Amino acid sequence: MQTEDKIISVGKCKDSGLALVLICLLCFQVWKQHLLILLAIGLLLVAMTYPPIFKPFARLWFALGTTVGAVVSKIVLTVIFFLVVYPVALLRRLMGKDSMQVKSWEKERDSVFRKRDHRCVPKDLEHPY
Repeated sequence: MQTEDKIISVGKCKDSGLALVLICLLCFQVWKQHLLILLAIGLLLVAMTYPPIFKPFARLWFALGTTVGAVVSKIVLTVIFFLVVYPVALLRRLMGKDSMQVKSWEKERDSVFRKRDHRCVPKDLEHPY
């Protein structure tokens, strides 16, 4: 964790307490135990009056959120790559497209960059794309 992540503010403590309240209410919806409602009310009162009591839970809660975010983002980006980018690249390769001019780069020792002798004028900036 970075140094700014280790500092748990009062707002983060309050958010963690409210997350516990929400967890209690969701558990009540599943198990119908009225003790969970009383626990949620008690946690809400503590979260609103003295949030720093949730500091240990807040550390755990935000560490868990950071970890899950790191894992899920990698999974989502991998899925997008293999469902979008990779098929397009295969299709372009099958069609014989060579946008990066890799084949001409391998054949020639000179640069594959296009030489452009153009002086920019104000009209070029009106529609740059």
